[in-house]
Amino acid sequence: MASIPANIPRIVPATRRDVIAPRSESAVKHLLSAQSIDSNDVDAYCRAAEAFELGRASTPGTFGKSVALVFFQASTRTRIGFEAAAAALGAAAIGIDDMAASRSNSRTGETLEDCAAVVSRFSDAIVVRHHESGAAARMAAKSVKPVINAGDGWNEHPTQALIDIFAMRRGLGTIRDKSIGFGGDPRGRTVRSLAYLLRYEAPREIVFCPPSYYDIPRDVLALFGERNIRCRLVTDIVHALAECDAIMMAPYDMSDIGEAADSGYVSPKITPDSHRVTPEKIEKTGSKALLYHPLPRHDEIDTACDDLPNAMYFEQVRLSKFMRMAVLDRFLSPS
Repeated sequence: MASIPANIPRIVPATRRDVIAPRSESAVKHLLSAQSIDSNDVDAYCRAAEAFELGRASTPGTFGKSVALVFFQASTRTRIGFEAAAAALGAAAIGIDDMAASRSNSRTGETLEDCAAVVSRFSDAIVVRHHESGAAARMAAKSVKPVINAGDGWNEHPTQALIDIFAMRRGLGTIRDKSIGFGGDPRGRTVRSLAYLLRYEAPREIVFCPPSYYDIPRDVLALFGERNIRCRLVTDIVHALAECDAIMMAPYDMSDIGEAADSGYVSPKITPDSHRVTPEKIEKTGSKALLYHPLPRHDEIDTACDDLPNAMYFEQVRLSKFMRMAVLDRFLSPS
């Protein structure tokens, strides 16, 4: 059985309903955006994930169910993570390894709506990843079963945001009054979804450290502005290392997702040295900043950092299984 560090307060649920179901009225059929998750939901998802981690949650509602993994965009961590979560819940993960080889793609002309209508009749929930923004919502409109957005273009990745909050709460104890940094491309879907949820955590400030050629999306800044959370910009990662309590890193080359439509910039496919995290910079600044990353990592965090106490990204991966279990249980189990 997994253990929790002594300095982190344990959350012991009273009943399964209190822990697993974020919304007792079951008002949300799909998980398409972090916008649909409120502060009570975040707490409930985190309690549920912790209960699964400690073996304190039973899963009678998920045993024998099937989860369709419809990944039009290539994925390793997210797909395997949902497969592992489904297996741990006693559910079956179904799907194909290469959607490009499927007739459910643009080559044959089948619409996302038709794909959802068909696949939802073979399964109890659909987890979809797609290169087009809004693809998950299109599928949800025709699906007869819950649809979970596992990343749609540059838009959102709500389950990753839940994982990130769970991991940062675990590492920091609380995010309240902490300085949280963002390194990497600030336009990514993981940043937007995390921004929605970070609003509820009351951090002291948000520190962005993007390369000079990327602007921080106005909608992301507005989310923090709504809660009067200060945002500031630094131009070198050493400032974030010295001043932040935690830093959520991301690749500076997002060509695997694709350049945003309004950007004419061509990525150099390398992280500027001023934005790379290295053991030398951590030592020079005496940084205690915890380093998180949704992965995959390119060159933005030197692999020599992996064994340092700052490195939390592989622990973040371990915790991600339990959060995905909480999400699947929420949508597979009867309310």
